[in-house]
Amino acid sequence: MTHVTERSQPWSADNSRRKTVTYADAGVSIHAGDKAVELLKNKVQRAHRPEVMGGLGGFSGLFRLDTEKYKKPVLASSTDGVGTKLVIAQQMNIHDTVGIDLVAMVVDDLVACGAEPLFLLDYIACGEVVPDRVAEIGAGIADGCRYAGCALLGGETAEHPGVMRPDEYDLSANGVGVVEEDEILSHERVQLGDIVIAMASSGLHSNGYSLVRHVLL
Repeated sequence: MTHVTERSQPWSADNSRRKTVTYADAGVSIHAGDKAVELLKNKVQRAHRPEVMGGLGGFSGLFRLDTEKYKKPVLASSTDGVGTKLVIAQQMNIHDTVGIDLVAMVVDDLVACGAEPLFLLDYIACGEVVPDRVAEIGAGIADGCRYAGCALLGGETAEHPGVMRPDEYDLSANGVGVVEEDEILSHERVQLGDIVIAMASSGLHSNGYSLVRHVLL
């Protein structure tokens, strides 16, 4: 029996010919992915909470929720991305802040229902894994998690040669939070006479960049 690994696998058109095909032949660098993880390790470890079990490298992130802290805990989940702001980041070669944007997009949706953000998992899709660039993106995600008080529980970096350009990437993340059942915020609790507090934005965040690019670029 031939042992097939993810790094190389035998291929044969017939019984008389055999050729070894590797991921590198297809444009995927496992070494670059490993290096990116190594560069990220210290940053990710600082985006931590005491409920996190285990370390980096598992197939799943583990989080021990202390249910005794709550009367009727409800988990809230949100998925989001950064959107077309990434086009500008890639054109300017600035990659260390879009990770913060990513966390903010997810966490804002969690706190909108009154949930405390617990953890986040990210997904980076790129045409080519450039370790330093992936590390910059990941460092921003880790910083965003620290600012939000949630753990960066895990993630995935997927290299898509032939589908995305070498300088192109996209980001998404899923976050999970917890809220007491009787403290969930919703539009159903809004009443006539409630006070609306408006806060000025510090600038463009991650919404509306398709319009911004249409007007300015």
